[in-house]
Amino acid sequence: MSERKTRVWLTSLAVGCTISFLLTAAMWKTHYGFWLPGSQPGWLLAWATRVVRPASGWENSSGIAVVTAGNAAFYAWIFSRVLRAEILARGNLSRYFLR
Repeated sequence: MSERKTRVWLTSLAVGCTISFLLTAAMWKTHYGFWLPGSQPGWLLAWATRVVRPASGWENSSGIAVVTAGNAAFYAWIFSRVLRAEILARGNLSRYFLR
């Protein structure tokens, strides 16, 4: 993989993890986790996992870990799409990613 692609993927992963950890921290602090439909797609992953394995005894922390991982993957994917569009449009960020 080229250095440019690696830089885009690592930046996307870092932003996705940051957003996910902020959502998880807010969820733990407020004890309320689902604000708007679609804002935390990790919940869909957690629900799907629960449907597939209903007898799995989840503790609170393992369910939150699944939600955090799902959110991180989703927001990393979204940010990679945003970065690709920015690079193709030769915007301000493209100077950093195309050198």
